[in-house]
Amino acid sequence: MLDTDLITYLAKLSKIEIDETEKERLVSEMSAIVELMDTMNEVTMEGDENLNGEGVSLKDLRADEIVSSYDREVVLNNASHKKDGFFVVPKIME
Repeated sequence: MLDTDLITYLAKLSKIEIDETEKERLVSEMSAIVELMDTMNEVTMEGDENLNGEGVSLKDLRADEIVSSYDREVVLNNASHKKDGFFVVPKIME
């Protein structure tokens, strides 16, 4: 099961520092999460009276409809930075 050695290993893989007191707390919290997941795996939905065969099916979904949108030039008039008909935003990834 989970122990401080596993937490140390995961911290090393994640390249984060965790002090010894945090490791004990993480063992407890992660064990509770694993136990919850094990419990959820045991749940069966067969014969559940609350479902009554209700749910979302494809026939219940609305059809896609093409609708008019905002005029591009009107929207771009509010932009402080624009180029070639598009918004210019800061680069966030290399």
